[in-house]
Amino acid sequence: MDQVLTTFIAVAGTLLGSLLGYQLQKRVADRSERRNAVLAFTAATNEYIRSQHDWWHRQHEEQNSPAHVAAKAEAFRIRGQAFQAVHQLRLLAPDNDLHARAERTIGMIGALHRAADREELRTQSVEAHAALNAFVVHASAQIR
Repeated sequence: MDQVLTTFIAVAGTLLGSLLGYQLQKRVADRSERRNAVLAFTAATNEYIRSQHDWWHRQHEEQNSPAHVAAKAEAFRIRGQAFQAVHQLRLLAPDNDLHARAERTIGMIGALHRAADREELRTQSVEAHAALNAFVVHASAQIR
């Protein structure tokens, strides 16, 4: 009887250890996926800001030139990548406030190329960067 009890305790301990190990690894993997989604979003939005600036400069310096058309096409391509990053966030981070912040940031960035002058472009860029920073602060609480 003692041998059966000892074997049962050993098997139960092994199973419990495996289950706890699995849960811990899953939690670490989920956090890592959320962190990667946030990093992908920030990378895409930083590139989107750069492309909007390029589009704005080509539009005001060389409107309707091949460089302007190429900058506009590139901005739209990068916009698609930014929205793809938003969708990845939606899949991996179930926080509606985080999603709203991401979409608000994308919207602010998308308006940069419509700035009337350099000062407005600078002001809107500062606001877009502030929105991105607020997103990162909020997201960091989600991935800790």
